[in-house]
Amino acid sequence: MNKSNSVFNNIDAYHAAQDADKISLLSQLRSAILQAAPKAVETISYGMPAFKQNKILVYYAAGKNHIGFYPTPKPIVHFAKELTGYKTSKGAIQFPLDKPLPLALIKKIVRFRMEEDSLVAPVIKKTATTNKKPTTNKKETARLSPDIIAYNKALSKADKDIGELLATTISGQLPTAENKIWHAHPVWFLDGNPIVGYSKLKDGVRLLFWSGQSFDEPGLEKEGKFKAAEKRYTNKSEVNTKELVRWLKKSAKIQWDYKNIVKKKGQLDRLV
Repeated sequence: MNKSNSVFNNIDAYHAAQDADKISLLSQLRSAILQAAPKAVETISYGMPAFKQNKILVYYAAGKNHIGFYPTPKPIVHFAKELTGYKTSKGAIQFPLDKPLPLALIKKIVRFRMEEDSLVAPVIKKTATTNKKPTTNKKETARLSPDIIAYNKALSKADKDIGELLATTISGQLPTAENKIWHAHPVWFLDGNPIVGYSKLKDGVRLLFWSGQSFDEPGLEKEGKFKAAEKRYTNKSEVNTKELVRWLKKSAKIQWDYKNIVKKKGQLDRLV
C-alpha cells in the first residue's frame, strides 16, 4: 500500500506509518512548527499533517527521497535566497533525507505564515443545523500527491477551481493510477504509462489525454503528432463532469505505449 495515499486520523498515526528513517525528521519538523506557532491546531488535511489557526498555516508529507514542506507560495518567494540549496516549486519545498532540517528557517517561514494568517478574519461558525453535505470527497482528494495539491494551490482562483475539480474526478475514476508532477504538471499513470494530465496555460487550463485521439470523442481536439487529444477550460463551469468521466473510462481501456516510445525510437504501439 502506498502510505502517502492512506487516510490518517491524526498526525501521530501518520508518523507511525512512515519508514523509520523519516520519523525522526518528521518529529523535528512538527516540533519546529509548534515552537513557532504554539497555538496552532494539529489536523490532517488532504491526507497530510497540517497546522491551522484561522486557515491552514503549513502542511508537510513524507516523500520517497525527501520531506515535502508546503507553506503556500508567498513564503517561498520571500525566503528565496535562504532556500537556494533546496528544490522548490510554487508552493513546495523538498528537504532531502540525508541532510539536517533547516529548523531555524522553518520557524521563520511558519512565523511569516502566521503574519499572513492574522490578516484573515476568523470564521464564525453558524449554530443552525443544515442538511447539506460537504461537496469535497475527502477520500478521493486524499489520493492526490502532495505535489499536485501544492500545484493547484499555487494557481489563480479560477484555474485552481478547475484544477481541483479535474484532479478529484480523475483520481475518483482512476483510483489505481499513480499521480505525480511530471514535466512540471500533474499526470496520472497506469503501469508507468502516462494516461491523463493537465497544465496551466496563459488563457486557462489544458486537459490532455495521451491516447485521446483514439477515443472517438468530438469534444477532444487533436494535440501533437502522436495520439494525444486535449480539452481547454477557462472556468470551472465549462467542465462537463459526465463527459469527463466518460473520457476517463475510455482512457483506462484505450492506451498507446508512450512508456517505451523512446526505446522504440518514436514508434508508438497500441497496448489496449
